[in-house]
Amino acid sequence: MKKLLHQHQSVIKFLATGIFVFLFNLVVLSLFTEAFKIWYLVSSVVSYALSVVLNFTLQKFWVFENSSNEKTKRQFIFYLFVSCTCLILNTFFMYLLVDYARIHYLISQAFITAALATLNFFINRNFIFAEK
Repeated sequence: MKKLLHQHQSVIKFLATGIFVFLFNLVVLSLFTEAFKIWYLVSSVVSYALSVVLNFTLQKFWVFENSSNEKTKRQFIFYLFVSCTCLILNTFFMYLLVDYARIHYLISQAFITAALATLNFFINRNFIFAEK
């Protein structure tokens, strides 16, 4: 069991980080939409952007244990590019699911986040934080 956990340590940490950042995203999204009465799409962009910064930091230093500071700028730029692409996809699918499929914005965000997180793990592990 211990060997299995060690083999899948980055996946487990990625999932734990993902759950934490996901909850952070939902809290910020809900706060901006409900408390501050900001349109859900604007709230979604803001919560997503804040989540990107938090997620990069946790993934670089904890999930993939990439403590090298010399690559951080390049990694963040690439990570930001991938995240912006995902933000466009996130916003597009939020609009479709909420306005056309009539699914509540928090439930829509949950489905979208799960799909984009899977894509992000493979990109992060194999490209952004890969040991070369």
